[in-house]
Amino acid sequence: MGFQKFDWYSWCLGVAGFILIKGVLLLLSGLGFWLLGLYSIECGVFVFDSVSFYLCLLSLFLGASMLFVVKDLSVSSRIMLSTSLIFSLLCYCCVSGLWFWVFYEMSILPLLFLLILESPYSERFIASWYLLGYVVFSSLPMLLCIFYLGGLMGSYRFQDWNLGVLGYSSFGVYIILAVMFITKIPLPPFHIWLPIVHAEASSPVSMCLSGYIMKLGLLGVLRFCYSLLSDFVFSYWYVGLALGFTVLFFFSASRELDGKRWLAFLSLAHIVIVSVCFSVCWFDEVSLSLVYSLGHGVSAGVTFMLLWFLYEVSGSRNWLVLKGAISGSLLVRCVTVMCLCSTASIPPTVNFFSEVAILSECGFSLIFGVLLLCIYLFVGGLVPVFLVGCLLARHCSVSFNCGYVVSYLGGVTFLVVWCYLLFLVL
Repeated sequence: MGFQKFDWYSWCLGVAGFILIKGVLLLLSGLGFWLLGLYSIECGVFVFDSVSFYLCLLSLFLGASMLFVVKDLSVSSRIMLSTSLIFSLLCYCCVSGLWFWVFYEMSILPLLFLLILESPYSERFIASWYLLGYVVFSSLPMLLCIFYLGGLMGSYRFQDWNLGVLGYSSFGVYIILAVMFITKIPLPPFHIWLPIVHAEASSPVSMCLSGYIMKLGLLGVLRFCYSLLSDFVFSYWYVGLALGFTVLFFFSASRELDGKRWLAFLSLAHIVIVSVCFSVCWFDEVSLSLVYSLGHGVSAGVTFMLLWFLYEVSGSRNWLVLKGAISGSLLVRCVTVMCLCSTASIPPTVNFFSEVAILSECGFSLIFGVLLLCIYLFVGGLVPVFLVGCLLARHCSVSFNCGYVVSYLGGVTFLVVWCYLLFLVL
C-alpha cells in the first residue's frame, strides 16, 4: 500500500504544477505592473487599487485551492463558502462606509452558519456564541459609528473624510471604530475567540477565518483609521504589549497537541507584525503590511488544508497521531515540512522578506521594541521547526490509491508553492 520514493503521481503533479505556476506568475507580473502604472480604477462605490489587488489575490488563492476538494464538500458548504468569498472580494474594493459594513458582515455570516450546522464537533454551539459575541455583536456599534461619522462628514465615502474637522467627542467615536476592527482581526486583548472557534469549526471555515476574515479587520483599520494608526491606535506602548503577548501565544502553541489550536495560536502571534508595520512605517510603505497579510493568509490556509487532509487520513487532530499519517510517502513528508516552515517564515516565503523589511524600518531608536521584535522572530521560527523534528521521528505508510488523497494534496501543493514563490511576483 505504501511507497518510499516519488512515483509517477508525484512527477505528474510536479510538472503540471510547474507549468501552472509559471503561467500564473507571468500573468500576475503583468497585472502587477499594469496596476502600479494605473494606481487605481474607480467605479461608483468600488475602487481597485493596490490594497484591493493584494487582498483579492489572497481570497482567490484560497478559493482556487478549495476547488481541488470541492467534491468532498456538501452543497450547503459550497454555497456558503462561495458567498463568503464573493462578499469578501466586494469588501476589499468598496469605499462606501455603509456598503463596506454590509459586505463585511455578509463575509462572516455564512461562516457562522457553517460553524453551527456543518461542524462535526460537540462544542460548536459554545464556539458560535464566542463568534457572535466578539464578531457579530460588535458590528452594531461599528454601524452606529459609521452612521455618525458619515453624517458629520456629509458623505459615507470614507476616502473623503477629513479628521481636521472632528471635535473631541467625534475623535472618540473614531477610536471606538478602530477598536471594533481590532476586535475582528483579532489583536490582544480581544483574541480569546479565535482559538476557541478554530477548535470547533470545520476545516474549510478555519481556512477562511485565518485566511481572509482576519484580513478584513486589517482592511477596515487601514481604510477608515490609517491617519490615527501610529499616534493613537497602534502606539509604541500598545505594539510593545502586543509583542509581549506574541511570546505567550508561541509558548501556548508549543504546548498544544491539537493541530488546529496550535495553528490558531500561531496565527494570532504572526498577525501582530502588521500592527508593528502600521506603527513604524510611512504611508508609502504600507504595502509591506498588505504583502505580509497575503503571505500570512496563504501560509495559514495551506496548513489548515494540510491538517484537513491528515484528519481525513488518521481521524485525529492530535500531533502524536498525525505524525503517523505523514511518514509513508516522501511527497507527503516534503509537503508537510514546507507547510510548517511557511508558518515559521522560512525564506524564501513572503513573510520572511516582509518581517525583515519591517524590522529594518524600526531602526534602533527604540531598543526595547527592536529587542521584542527580535525575540518574536526567533521564537516564531523555533516553534514550527521543533514540531517538524517531532513529526519526522517515526513513519507509517499513506497510499495514493484513494482519490481524495490526490485531491487534498493538489490543493495543499497549490498553496504551498505560492508560499515560496510569491516573492517573485511582489
